[in-house]
Amino acid sequence: MQHENEFDSSLTEKDFELIEEAKRFSRRLHKPHYHVVVSALRTSKPLDKIYTGIHIESSVALCGEVSAICSMINDGREMQELETIVALAGDDNDKNIFRLFSPCGRCRELIGDCNRNARVIVGTIEQPYVMSISQLMPLKSGDIENEYWARRAKSEQQH
Repeated sequence: MQHENEFDSSLTEKDFELIEEAKRFSRRLHKPHYHVVVSALRTSKPLDKIYTGIHIESSVALCGEVSAICSMINDGREMQELETIVALAGDDNDKNIFRLFSPCGRCRELIGDCNRNARVIVGTIEQPYVMSISQLMPLKSGDIENEYWARRAKSEQQH
C-alpha cells in the first residue's frame, strides 16, 4: 500500500509513448541554436491526448513546456487536465540521440499552476523515471507568504 507522501516513479506504457512522440517531434523540427528542446504532454481522461511544443531560442526564449501547454489550451483543454509532461533535446549531429531535460524554474511554476499532481518524466533516455511536480518544486512561489498571512489572520480572529 502506498502512503500519501509516496509517489510511484515507474513509467507506464503511455509514458514511453509520450517520450517516443517527443522524439518524433524533435526529429521533425530540431534546428541547432533555435529549436533544440521539445516537450510533449498528455492530458487526462476522458480525452487522453498528446500535445507537443517546441523551444524557441530568442532574446525572450520560450520553453518547449510552455509551448506544449499553450497548444493544449489553444485546443480548448483546461490547465488542470495536464497529466504528464516530458522535455527532451535532440543532438545537433545525430537525429537518433536524445537527452531528457528537467523543467526550468519558470516551467515548474507553470506546470504546478496547471496541476499540482502533474507527473514529470526526468532522468535519462536510458533510465527515465517519473516525479510529481510537487516533488520537483515542493514550495511554489507565494506558498510561504500565503501560509504566513493565513496564520496571521487566524491569530487575529482568535484575539
